[in-house]
Amino acid sequence: MTDKNQANDAPEITIVRPQEVSSEWLTKVLRANGIEVVVDAFEMSAVGTGQLGETRRFALTYRGPAPAEAPKTVVGKFPSDNDVACKTGKDMGFYRAEVMFYREAAARAKIRTPRVYFARMDEQSGEFTLLFEDLAPATQGDQMSGMAITDARDALSEAAKLHAAFWNDEEVMNQPWMYVPPGAQGFYTTELVESSWQHFEKTYAHRMDPEVIKVCDKFVRHHAAWNAPRAAPKCYSHNDFRADNMLFGDGRVAVVDWQTSNFLGTGMDIAYFLGGAFKRETRQAHEQQLLRHYYDELVHNGVNDYPFEQMMDDYRHYSFAVLVVAIAATVIVKQTERGDRLFMHMVNGGAYQALDNDALDLLPT
Repeated sequence: MTDKNQANDAPEITIVRPQEVSSEWLTKVLRANGIEVVVDAFEMSAVGTGQLGETRRFALTYRGPAPAEAPKTVVGKFPSDNDVACKTGKDMGFYRAEVMFYREAAARAKIRTPRVYFARMDEQSGEFTLLFEDLAPATQGDQMSGMAITDARDALSEAAKLHAAFWNDEEVMNQPWMYVPPGAQGFYTTELVESSWQHFEKTYAHRMDPEVIKVCDKFVRHHAAWNAPRAAPKCYSHNDFRADNMLFGDGRVAVVDWQTSNFLGTGMDIAYFLGGAFKRETRQAHEQQLLRHYYDELVHNGVNDYPFEQMMDDYRHYSFAVLVVAIAATVIVKQTERGDRLFMHMVNGGAYQALDNDALDLLPT
């Protein structure tokens, strides 16, 4: 697996922060991608609220006529301007995971992602810059609002394409840039989960269903056992596969924000997704149908050694993964009002999903 984008290795194209982007820099990136233009000016605007990174849209004005392939806008992603979130992104490998996905894996992934113009990271400092295609006017999903069943089916079709493309792929697992967690889930240690839960329970418990708190409390006490290594199959997973990281617009879902992507046990993305995509009653009504759709898409994309029952076991196991992410996020990312509501929403969804699928029976007694 090798990087095919000349811009990524061109020494004259430097890693920059948003305030350092210039017309000259944008010109160099586009020209290195075979787009013969001169950027005369640009306007920069913020995109989203960015709890781990900063995202900007650049509206470009060219000098003279521009070829048809010249983009009118591009999107850049940079380290967070919040010290806590920036340190988290660097120390936990989130920034590296996203840069390397776009450099090394996106072209093979089958899943729809934006075209990448520039993806580079400094291994010493952890600084990085990403510049990619702007998929506007596609609409970003909203985790808090839920989604249509048809959109969920489309999203699960994309997940199946991604997973099948790298199913038990030892070549990818052995790449030096690929993070293969030693346990069921990467990044989040038991120590971090336990300390984060103390903060979460103290801060949010009074606003939540006591039944949810009991589920979380039991899970946290048994996190170490839950996070034990899992046998094959394994696949490349997004690991933050939810509506906020999806763009809808032209009949196919585009998936963005690959900061937590890595290679781990199957079942993570679909459990994480369905636990938070709907209200509890809606998920209960459509869960089996959607899981069967995902499974059929896996088979259609070439996975033929994975019984449906095994997939359901993996699904139940990973129904707890969203609890880990949401609970830990309350102490390792930039705090926002929407973020607080989102984390409670995710914890509620994951806890109810675990209850409804008897996942608590998988934990030690």
